[in-house]
Amino acid sequence: MNTPKETGVIRISKQGSPSVLAYTTEVVEEPGNGEVLLSQKAIAVNFVDVLFRNGSFPLRQFPVTIGVEGAGVIEAVGSGVTDLKVGDRVGYYFSLGSYAEKRLVNAGELIKIPEDVSFDQAASLMAKGLTARMLVKQAYAVQPGNIILVHAAAGGVGSLVSKWAKALGAQVIGTVGNASKRQRVLNAGIDHVIALDTEDMEEAINKITGGQGVHAVYDGVGKATFEKSVKLIKSGGTVVLYGTASGSPQIDQAFLNAKQIKLLRPSLGQYLPDQRSLDTASEELFEALRSGLLGKVEPTVYSLSDVAKAHEDLESSLTTGSVILHP
Repeated sequence: MNTPKETGVIRISKQGSPSVLAYTTEVVEEPGNGEVLLSQKAIAVNFVDVLFRNGSFPLRQFPVTIGVEGAGVIEAVGSGVTDLKVGDRVGYYFSLGSYAEKRLVNAGELIKIPEDVSFDQAASLMAKGLTARMLVKQAYAVQPGNIILVHAAAGGVGSLVSKWAKALGAQVIGTVGNASKRQRVLNAGIDHVIALDTEDMEEAINKITGGQGVHAVYDGVGKATFEKSVKLIKSGGTVVLYGTASGSPQIDQAFLNAKQIKLLRPSLGQYLPDQRSLDTASEELFEALRSGLLGKVEPTVYSLSDVAKAHEDLESSLTTGSVILHP
C-alpha cells in the first residue's frame, strides 16, 4: 500500500454565493474496489456546479466538494479494475467531486482520451459535447434545411449545438445575452445572431423566416426565453428544453397542443445507458473535434484556487465557450 497523498481541494461548508468555495487540503486514500486515483489536469466549470453551490440542488452532507467533470492521468488502480491502468489518460462527464487536484473516481464512469486530444479539450468538451451530440442527433435529429433557434449560442453547450446543427445542414439562428458576444458567434459560422439586450427576438426571427417560424428550438435558458420561443415555432415543430439556467418556465400545454408542438426534456443519461453507448458517443465527439466540425476549443482558464472568480464570471455572463480550472 502506498502512502496516502495530500491534495488541494475546494470544499463548501454551506450553500450560497461564490464566497462559500474554499480552497484547502486533504488526504486522498488509495483507490478501493472498482476505483482509480486520478491526477487531474483540467477540471470543467459547468452551470450545474452553480446550482449545487447556490442551493438550487440540495446537498445532504457538508463539507462537500462539488464539480462534476474533469480529465487527467490515472495514478493508481484499485482491485477489480481490468480495462484501465496506471498512466492512462481519462476523463469523465458527471461524477460529483471534481474540484480537486487528485481524486478517487469509479472506473465505470471514465472515458479514455485519445493521445491527439488535450486534457483542456477533453474537460471542455465531454459533458457539453456529448450533450450537444445528443441534442442534435437524438433528441431532435436535425435535418438538412431545418431552421433552428439556439439560445445562449455563445455558451458552452449552445455554441456546440449551433456548430453541429450547421454541419448537419440546418440554418441556425443563435441568441446571445448581450451584443458584445454577437461577433464571436458570427465568426463561428452561425447564420444569424440576435442580441437579446438590443433586439426584439420575435421581430428578428419573423424577418429571417418570412413569418414562417422555426422547426425547432434548443433552450438551455428556460424562464427568460421559453415563453417567447414557443410562439416562434412552426405548427408541428419541436422545443427541446434541456436546461433552466434562468429558472423553470411556465409551460402552456394547451398552446403546445393547439400547435402540435412537441416538448422534449432530455437528459444525457437517457441516451447513454451503458458503456457501449458511451464509447460510441465519445468516439463521435472526438472525431467531430478532429474534423474541425466543432471549431477551435479555446476555454477560459482559471486556477483551481480562483474557482470563486470563475463562478462569479460564469453567473454574470462574462465568459464565452467553456470554462475550466487548472489544479
